[in-house]
Amino acid sequence: MELRAGYKKTEVGVIPDDWETKKLGDCLIKNPDYGINAAAVGYDDTLPTYLRITDISESGKYLSVNKVSIDNLYATSYYLENGDIVFARTGASVGKTYLYDINDGQLVFAGFLIRVKANPEILSPNYLIYLTQTKSYWSWVSANSMRSGQPGLNSREFMSLSIPLPPTLTEQTAIANALSDADALITSLENLIAKKRNIKQGAMQKLLQPKEGWDVKRLGEVVGRVTTGKLDANAMKENGQFRFYTCAKDYYFIDQYAFDTEALLISGNGANVGYIHYYKGKFNAYQRTYVLFDFGINVFYIKLFLDNYLEDRITTEVSAGNTPYIKMDTLTNMTISYPNNTREQTRIASILSDMDNEITALENKLEKYKKIKLGMMQNLLTGRIRLI
Repeated sequence: MELRAGYKKTEVGVIPDDWETKKLGDCLIKNPDYGINAAAVGYDDTLPTYLRITDISESGKYLSVNKVSIDNLYATSYYLENGDIVFARTGASVGKTYLYDINDGQLVFAGFLIRVKANPEILSPNYLIYLTQTKSYWSWVSANSMRSGQPGLNSREFMSLSIPLPPTLTEQTAIANALSDADALITSLENLIAKKRNIKQGAMQKLLQPKEGWDVKRLGEVVGRVTTGKLDANAMKENGQFRFYTCAKDYYFIDQYAFDTEALLISGNGANVGYIHYYKGKFNAYQRTYVLFDFGINVFYIKLFLDNYLEDRITTEVSAGNTPYIKMDTLTNMTISYPNNTREQTRIASILSDMDNEITALENKLEKYKKIKLGMMQNLLTGRIRLI
């Protein structure tokens, strides 16, 4: 491909002529250092808080839910400071990064993390942290971390990482600020979704709680037919005319149908065990997918009831291969409570379905924003779009 005027090809890809590439080690005020090798103890607010690889999310945020402490004489020598970035150096999460945020409190970093301190006259840590979220960075991690056994990278290898640098810190900061604004929007939407899910959970527990005059029956008594599909998962056809439901959250296609009805389809095992599809029409199903039809009460009420209570039935049953599953008898024998007034069933189902639709719309918006951020990173961190 012909290069655009004003751009050049480098080891990190195509960048503007006035940008340069540097090794990470040449952009630091000191060599990277390793965290303290000490065991974690239960969280104690009189002791330093310990930061381990598992305390860093996939998006590079500190996870405070299961925080622990460290009881070691030398712990305070390993406190993170403003601008510090830690890199995971071993295991499945090798390459994962975290930029210290003082709002996370004082943190002591553990031995499987490597700390780097950017030279503020050359490299903005806020700019660097976004470079570690790019596809090119993760390709570098994958290519350089292969070991005989467990993947890993040492401090010398991290220092050899080539990074693209705009000519001024002002431009680095402008790029980081734009991406930070995108992150803030994503975080606010994630928080809103979590809030909506909590509200829905509370509403489900209140609306579905048995009340005086309600009927309580086995699921098998309010559903006329409960069976399974008959096909293997690889029976799908790319250009098939009919939907094919497996134990996945998506549906596929097939060239023949076995059912022509209104149904609930429940994943019987695997990672998505208990996931429920609703469909009305012609379809087929995998042999470990339960097909429920001929409903004696509002089908959407049943779906919402199962959404709320089915998980409890799954987690207690684990096969010898450690694959979660649910038996047909367990499914059909579970009790379901419901108002015997059809209009009340419909009202409850409508309220909760509206909540579901609102959450789905927000989730779709979140995915859109994440894709926009990825596009911004691709354009801004390569100089394809300049802010200054």
